[in-house]
Amino acid sequence: MARSPVCRVLAAAALALPVLATAAPGASADPATHGAAAPLPTVRQAATADGTTVQLTALSPAVVTPGDTLTISGTVRNDGAKPLARPLVRVVAGEYPAAANARQAVRDWAVGTGPAQGRVVGQARLAGTVAPGTSAAFRVKVTGLAGLRGEATYGALPLSVESGTGAVRTFAGYQRVKQYQPMSVAFAVPLTLDPDPDLFGASGTARETAWTSALDPSSRVSRILDATQGAPVTWALDPSLTPTLLPAPADAGAPGTRENSLRTATEQRISSAAAVHTPWVLPDTDADLGAVAGQGSAEGLFESLIERSADVAERLQGRADIAWPADGSYTVRAETGLRRLFRVPALAAQVASTSALPPGLAGQTPGAAQRSTTGLPLLAYDDALSTLLGHTRSAPEAVLSTQQFVAESAALLNELPGTSGRAVFVAAPRSFNPDPAAARRFLATVTAIPWLTPTTTEAELEAARRTPPTQAAPVTRPTTPTAGSSRPVLTSTRITDLERTLRTVRGVAQIRDDGDRFARTWTRAAEQLASTRWRSAPTAWNTLSGRVTTAARQTTTAVKVSAGNINFLADSGRLQITVTNDLDVPVENVKLTVEASNPRLRIDSQPPELRIGPHSRATVSVGVTALAAGLVPLRTTLTTPDGTVVGQGADVMVRVTPTGNWVYAVLGGLAALVLGLGIVRTVRRRPGRTDHPVPDTHPVEASG
Repeated sequence: MARSPVCRVLAAAALALPVLATAAPGASADPATHGAAAPLPTVRQAATADGTTVQLTALSPAVVTPGDTLTISGTVRNDGAKPLARPLVRVVAGEYPAAANARQAVRDWAVGTGPAQGRVVGQARLAGTVAPGTSAAFRVKVTGLAGLRGEATYGALPLSVESGTGAVRTFAGYQRVKQYQPMSVAFAVPLTLDPDPDLFGASGTARETAWTSALDPSSRVSRILDATQGAPVTWALDPSLTPTLLPAPADAGAPGTRENSLRTATEQRISSAAAVHTPWVLPDTDADLGAVAGQGSAEGLFESLIERSADVAERLQGRADIAWPADGSYTVRAETGLRRLFRVPALAAQVASTSALPPGLAGQTPGAAQRSTTGLPLLAYDDALSTLLGHTRSAPEAVLSTQQFVAESAALLNELPGTSGRAVFVAAPRSFNPDPAAARRFLATVTAIPWLTPTTTEAELEAARRTPPTQAAPVTRPTTPTAGSSRPVLTSTRITDLERTLRTVRGVAQIRDDGDRFARTWTRAAEQLASTRWRSAPTAWNTLSGRVTTAARQTTTAVKVSAGNINFLADSGRLQITVTNDLDVPVENVKLTVEASNPRLRIDSQPPELRIGPHSRATVSVGVTALAAGLVPLRTTLTTPDGTVVGQGADVMVRVTPTGNWVYAVLGGLAALVLGLGIVRTVRRRPGRTDHPVPDTHPVEASG
């Protein structure tokens, strides 16, 4: 359908023209609680404060047509010190503030405070008295709003619901005649974890508590699942929520624990509903693509995280080839970086913010379906409408967000009301934390707005693929990140440190007796440091990073070589070196490498791989040859089978005294000397002969 200039002018009048003073609509209060309606005066700013707060709980219908009655429900709270006797609630049709464009006028009205100037279109007086610190419910019915704008056939009226000086700003959509080409609208919602460092790492009470908080029925993840149940909303899924769908090693918690049962139940719930939500599987851990795209760092790590998401996407019948940087920014350089990261699967499209793209002709908001100058389909989410989806944390907040969505979408439509094929993409922030019932009402209401036609993200991506690159404005400049986004925690230095830490964790796991569990626990914890979620909690990132480093360092400091001094008096032989293990678990396959720091001593053979029990030591022999006398420091290194350096080496000081042929002569002489001395001592100890005659003991006979 060709664009109609008359249609466009009339539609724009819906937001640009002030409220007309004629055609005053009728209004009525709920007779059961509020009594009969009174005449409707024009309201001016009140001069005194009475400490009242007005809160809306419902507004229906969101868009009125001729003959409809608008019903506004809410509460009046008395925050003053005196009772409020039969307070009056008024509904005032105001005027949009002067602004650069209609969408800005909507926002300016929404953030306004205090009673508004304008025409009272409905009122109701509460029965009884509202005591200090208490609230009373009200309901006001307003008729005739669809005709209040005169010739304007559709749009949104700015309303102020007031009691005393308490006021709340909202909008009422209206339509008398359809004079536009409707826009299609699609929604996406991230399903990601909170930035809690206790979710990963050592098992124990803290981890169990963290997973209970993250996944129990009152958790943010559960509320998102409840809010989008049955709705045609695309899930953007962090694979950390589906651990058993990931390639091994999975870290789903020990069997029988609360963590394991919650994670299993959540995974099953996601899997069973995936067909309804055509999931986009984010890079594993929801890796922070915006922090590394275009930097050329951590490509190996991020490629691995992206490739894993493809496995999960295949099992969920989703897709993993869409990049969604957390800040919604876009540059050609970043696109080039993303294409390098997305090798398996190849990059098919990118999600970006409309504020990151150049505006259309005459300053119109960029459409959802875009295509970069290099031909990459871009799905651009509307910042303001996406923010409103995020503001559904309670029923009163959702009422205001819903009605502002009506007004914002009308203003967006009025930019090009006669153009067919326009699309709107609404993406919740990663911090999305809805009240399930309120969010369901929000989605049901906004998808029923007459100028919006529900569609799917896949349909919008197909439209982006069909958009010729020549019709898209060049996107080559750096862009301002989406409002409300935070800076990345990952810097180039931290990315380098993270890759080094991962290598260390995997390396020390190879020598620990509990290596499988250690690797599963701490590799997963280290990988989580690449996540986008830490942007909102940099201190929590530091906490988890410190725990991972400590876990790896525990092994590298507990396995060490004992320093010492050795006197080596030989041409060749073996040196004894001691390695200790202070861990509570055995280590095995530890390789000790010994190097002489100078050529006085040659290392002939290295010791075999070691196995050392917990809190034990092992002594190994190293074959050496002495080449010259002197002091030789030995450098020792402990490594895993793949060459990862672990443990603590130590310098062993060896005093080398090599021997030659002369030593044997010396030793022979010394032996002869020792032998001679022995003989002499033996001779000297032998008893000597006596010079005295032996007496004759035979008797002598006498002669006569």
